[in-house]
Amino acid sequence: MSNEPTRLVIRTPDDAIAAVPYLLGFHPSDSLVVLGFDGPANTCAIRVDLPSDPSTVRLAADHIASVIGRNGFRSALIIGYGPSTRVTAAAAAAWESLAAAGVRITEAMRVADRRWWSLTCLDKCCPPEGRSFDTTTTEIAANATYTGHAALPDRDELRRSIAPPPGKAESAVRKATLQAEAEITQWSKESPADLLTARKTTKALDLLENLRATTIPPTNSDSAMLSVLMADQRVRDEIWIRLNSRDITLWREILRRTPTPHAAAPASLLAFLAYSAGDGSLANVALERAEEANPHYSLAALIRAIIALGVPPQKARLKLTPNDLNSLYNTGSAAQPPPRPKTPTPANNQPKPPPPPQGPLKQDGPAAHQRLKP
Repeated sequence: MSNEPTRLVIRTPDDAIAAVPYLLGFHPSDSLVVLGFDGPANTCAIRVDLPSDPSTVRLAADHIASVIGRNGFRSALIIGYGPSTRVTAAAAAAWESLAAAGVRITEAMRVADRRWWSLTCLDKCCPPEGRSFDTTTTEIAANATYTGHAALPDRDELRRSIAPPPGKAESAVRKATLQAEAEITQWSKESPADLLTARKTTKALDLLENLRATTIPPTNSDSAMLSVLMADQRVRDEIWIRLNSRDITLWREILRRTPTPHAAAPASLLAFLAYSAGDGSLANVALERAEEANPHYSLAALIRAIIALGVPPQKARLKLTPNDLNSLYNTGSAAQPPPRPKTPTPANNQPKPPPPPQGPLKQDGPAAHQRLKP
C-alpha cells in the first residue's frame, strides 16, 4: 500500500482555495490557513481554529510565524474561512507576526459562502460582494481526483475516518479483541517472562510483513492481535522503528478496527507516520484517538510536542535500527521514546521563537508533502 504525494501548482486565487482542502485532507471552516512556500522543496500548510477569544489571536499568529520560519519558508499566503470580523483580526495578526519574522506575504484572503475577498485590495476593482469561485472546475481538483486524493467535507469527517465502526461492526471488533487478549494471556502461562516478549515481537513483525505484502485490508483478527500485542512497549517500539511512509493506509485500517482501550499505540504510530509524511491533519486526529484511550501515553505526548514545536516533518523521522533499539533495551535506557526535541537557540539578532501554544489553540500542520508553486 502506498501514499503518494500530489503535486499542485497555484497560479490564481481560485487555485489557492482549491488546493487547501487537498493539502489538509478536508474542507476547512472557521479556520485560518497559512501556506508557506519559497523555501524547502515542499510546501507547509498550517490550519488553526479562528480564535474565539481575542486575547489568543496574537498567540495563534506568533505560533504560525514560528512554524513557517522554522521550516525555512520565506513567503506565505493567508486564507481565512469564516465571518469577516474574526477572519480580518486573525489574518491581520498573522500578517504582522509573519512580517516580523521576515516572511513575505503574497496575499491574504477571506473565504465564505463560495465567495472570496482580498484583504489587501484597496481599489474598486474588488467587488464588495466578493468573487464567486468553483473549485471543482480547477486543474488542481482534477489532478488531485485523478491521483486518488479526496478532500473530506470537514474535520469531523476526517476524525470519523479512523474511528471504530458503529453497530454490529463494532461488536465484531470487540469480539476479535477479546479473542486476541485470551490468546496472549494463554501465552503468558506457557512462556517464561524473558521469552514472552520475544514471542510477541516475532508474532507482531511476521503479521505486519504479511499485511504489507497484500492489498487486502487487515481483518478484525489481524488488527486486534497487533493492537493487543503493542500493549507491550517493546513490541510497539520494534514496530515503530520499522515504519515507512507506505504504511499509512495500512495503519489507518488497523486503527479503524481497534477499540478505544487498545487504541493508544496504533493511533500514535499512525500519527507519527502521518506527520513524518507531512499530513499534519491526519496526525492530529490520530493523536486525539490516542489521547482518548490514554491521556498520559508518552509516545502521543512526544508527537504532540513535535507538532507544537513545528519540527520539520523530515527531521521527525526515526533513524534507529533494530540493533540500536536492542542496545538501548539491554542497557536499560529504552522502552522510552526519543527525548523531546529542544527548541533551537536563536541567533543573537533573531527573536526567540514563541513557546508551543497552550489552551484552546488547535493546529493542523505542517502538511509538507505537497508541492505548490504560487
